[in-house]
Amino acid sequence: MSYPMLEEKLKTLPQAALEEVASYVDYIFYKFTVSEKQCPIETKKSGFGCLKNIPCKMSPDFDEPLEEFAEYM
Repeated sequence: MSYPMLEEKLKTLPQAALEEVASYVDYIFYKFTVSEKQCPIETKKSGFGCLKNIPCKMSPDFDEPLEEFAEYM
């Protein structure tokens, strides 16, 4: 898209939308100018084993039947 076309579209937007566009442009500028060394991108794990290194403790009676469901068992 050329700058004149973009400028014409921006002229039709209300002030609130222009503020959002300006905020987004600031974000894009920051994203592409900050080096990866200053802002490392974390890799996201997904799937099986993605919570391996998160400390978690279960109560000893975790597998015991719940009283609330006694009539259904």
